Amino acid sequence: MMVRLAGSPARSPARGIQARWGWVALFMLIFAFYIPVLSVGFFSDDLLFSAITSRDPLDLFQGVQGLLHYRPLSMLLFWSMQRWFGYSRAAFHFLTLSLHMLNTALLYPILRRLGASRFISRSASVLFGLLPFAHEPIAFLMGSVHSLSLLWLLVATVLILRPGPQTTWRRILLALGAYLAAILSHETGIVWPAWLLGIAGIHRGRFPALRLVIPLSFAAGIAYFLLWRTLPRGDPGVLALPIFTLESSLYAMQGWLYPLGPLLGGLWDSLFGSRPILLRGLRPEDWAFLTLGFGITIGMLLGARPRWTVPVGLWGFVLSITPALLFWGPASGMMNYPRMLLIPGIWSVLAWSGVLGGIRRQGTWGSILAGGILGSTLTLSGLFLVSSLGYYQDATVILQGMAQAAREAGERPLLFVNLPYNVGYRWFRARYYPYHYGGAGAVLITDDRQLAWYIRINGGPDLTDRPREWVRSARMDALYPNWFTPASPMGFSELREALTERAVYVFQEDLSWIPLHRIWQVNGTPDEGTIREQGFNPLDPAPRFDGRIVLRGWQVETRTGELLLLWEAQATPGRRWQVFVHLLDPEGRLIGQADGPMAGGLAPTDAWRRGDRVIDRHPLPVGIRPAAFRVGLYDLNSGERAVVEWEGELPADRSVLLPAAIGP
Repeated sequence: MMVRLAGSPARSPARGIQARWGWVALFMLIFAFYIPVLSVGFFSDDLLFSAITSRDPLDLFQGVQGLLHYRPLSMLLFWSMQRWFGYSRAAFHFLTLSLHMLNTALLYPILRRLGASRFISRSASVLFGLLPFAHEPIAFLMGSVHSLSLLWLLVATVLILRPGPQTTWRRILLALGAYLAAILSHETGIVWPAWLLGIAGIHRGRFPALRLVIPLSFAAGIAYFLLWRTLPRGDPGVLALPIFTLESSLYAMQGWLYPLGPLLGGLWDSLFGSRPILLRGLRPEDWAFLTLGFGITIGMLLGARPRWTVPVGLWGFVLSITPALLFWGPASGMMNYPRMLLIPGIWSVLAWSGVLGGIRRQGTWGSILAGGILGSTLTLSGLFLVSSLGYYQDATVILQGMAQAAREAGERPLLFVNLPYNVGYRWFRARYYPYHYGGAGAVLITDDRQLAWYIRINGGPDLTDRPREWVRSARMDALYPNWFTPASPMGFSELREALTERAVYVFQEDLSWIPLHRIWQVNGTPDEGTIREQGFNPLDPAPRFDGRIVLRGWQVETRTGELLLLWEAQATPGRRWQVFVHLLDPEGRLIGQADGPMAGGLAPTDAWRRGDRVIDRHPLPVGIRPAAFRVGLYDLNSGERAVVEWEGELPADRSVLLPAAIGP
């Protein structure tokens, strides 16, 4: 005979199966949102793999210099993944995604053991599954140490939160072991025993084992701290200045209030305008934001049911975010590292689920309102997630372009021009970003010393045996990309000289990469046969412009809708000419233009030398079918056209006419 406790509603088997399938469907939906991460590349600190994989695994436990932090379990996991799968981004990101899904699943039984209802426990789990700030520890591999540490913390919590006196020493030791695994995966210090202290204070007598576990875990955390400070592990970390901690609290408050982010972000933008990327001190509106946040928190305390969800959530959130506030320093630290909000996020979602629970208790309309709020929050979080992963996918395009360039270059040294340092803000803001404070995420490119590794781990050839200067980057201010490039400046004349020995690739703001050594060819003049092989219609005799430049050939590329012109320098031009292309109808009337700088500005004529040849592309206007092209050179400042000599004549309009099609 089955005995039902008084006050607990009976659930039919059919209803239970339906609830379980609904829960599975929600998990599958969350997983589907993150599936694009499997195609994302390796970023920034992921280059630490190059230091890890060459070591003996025991070294990872001995505080080796160069590993920056003492995280032996995390490093051992990455070491094993690389040994098993190589540099397979799909395998690594499947690991990071699996960690997040496990954490999402573990949150539910923890909240149930704390006494939360099924609605609150499921709401919190789903809200955490689509936590807006979870994109970074999933897409940025080294950021997954936060997910790994959180996994161990949640396992330890599940093991120890057993109501009644039946908790055994076996469970206590397993929980302490999981806690040690957490602090050996990431520096969480005494956060877990402090969590338990808050839980014990709210639920007095519910978990008797905590009276023993809390002092033991505090002792373990302090012992780890002493170990962490004495091992020669590199960067010891420093405390932030108070003003920096205060600035970073803006991002912490935003993480605490994240379901209201779209509303608060829009309100603040309308009242005060957009925020600067880096804060230099709190302004009146920043103080207002913090004050509003505290006011909203009081409202949460009054409206949540059960009421303990908000104080427990606030306690856990503050404890979890404090290490980041103290050690990361400037607000830019919190802004550029959304992963700092991952572990605090489990407590924020608990508090907000309690608020939803309070709304839901207000009858039928309360249930409808709570469901609507939950649905809209998840929708906005999903949009944010898609945008976040879009940033990483855009950055991966650049990384894959680098790898492709390395494969094509073969034995030739590589030179990247205007390689971006961080493309996050421009691309991220162009999509959906509802949060007023904060930025995009991981740094893309660092310095020249690591370029070879960036290429290798993102699908390029093994470059480890190449000379130090085999790959490098340079900044070309004249091309003016809309990003920061931390490389040495280079002029067009220097660039032209580099083309004689290097494969040169120029990255553009649309994320495309251009092999400049194929556009600006400095190795001699092609004969007519070579010109035909390249698909050009040769011009013989070739028209001569300004007595120094000849137009060797032309073609219309139907696939891309471009007119290609093949220019050659017979002497040093010494002047920067622009190209004009007029589209003419059968009667010779102008019906369109495709003017522009030579080769899109990549190969200015004043940097040419005798024998240089340049392939000059001009996109043609869509929907226009010209009968002929009028082509010439002109000075942008004066408007003067270059003198043309062709077939012994000097055309009065200083241009040449080319048919739009060849053949019958």
